[in-house]
Amino acid sequence: MANEQELLKKGIGMTIAYAFVMSVTALAAKQAQTTIAVSTLVFWQSLCCTLILIPQMRGRWQKRPLSVWKIHFLRSVGGFAGFLLYYWSLNHIPLVEASLLRTCAPLCVPFVVLLLHRVHIPKSRWLPLFIGFIGVAFVIQPTPEHLNPWHLVGFFSAIGLAFSMVTTRMLSHQVSGQETLLVYFFLSALLSLPLIGLQGDALWIPLAAWPWVAAVVVTLYVGMYLYNLAYTYAPASVVSPVSYVGVVFSGFWGWLIWDHVPNIFAILGMVFIFLSVLISTRMTRDKG
Repeated sequence: MANEQELLKKGIGMTIAYAFVMSVTALAAKQAQTTIAVSTLVFWQSLCCTLILIPQMRGRWQKRPLSVWKIHFLRSVGGFAGFLLYYWSLNHIPLVEASLLRTCAPLCVPFVVLLLHRVHIPKSRWLPLFIGFIGVAFVIQPTPEHLNPWHLVGFFSAIGLAFSMVTTRMLSHQVSGQETLLVYFFLSALLSLPLIGLQGDALWIPLAAWPWVAAVVVTLYVGMYLYNLAYTYAPASVVSPVSYVGVVFSGFWGWLIWDHVPNIFAILGMVFIFLSVLISTRMTRDKG
């Protein structure tokens, strides 16, 4: 029992560290985009993380069936779209609201599972989903006077992340975490190139932007490492709600640097979405 409690404490600590590091990633990405395009940032963060991971996979590659490569592709497209849309939304809405909408990914997971596996959503799951989407509505405020299309873009980033979460889970039983990340970052870099060309963006980065890009790369890699450790030490029923503290960190950066203070609707949205995540993870724990 004492050992389990110790592992739980480590898991909570790793989750908080992960949430903080990823809030720094968002901060650095928002700053980097003042001088470079989103697609250029995604390309370089993906390329650099690919180069970091290649040595870790030396001698560990195995032949994979086509079915595994299909899942790799779905996971990579989902992750690529999630980051791209998230970074785009950062340019147009406060950091805390973009981060909050991205944390809605667990709300989208049941619908992704329905699409990929034809597994219908249990009736018991509809209550937390309903609560969560009320929270999303509070944040987006879908009225003619307040609707900002970039809030929808931020929410669509959560759908991409949900695809990434479901397919990562599918891959976890067949390949290593390093292989999943390496394939994802490599394909993400490739997917960025035609987008850079279509938009007429520059591939090369000004010298002044490199510190921010380096910060994105380092914190993104460290954040994913801490995320994997968190799930090693603690169950998802603990990690998922605790990781929500990342919204608080994002709110702090937004207030400190851009003087963004969430309005009452955004705060209500935070409360409803957190309650939804908490109820869902408790249901999962009780079922297990």
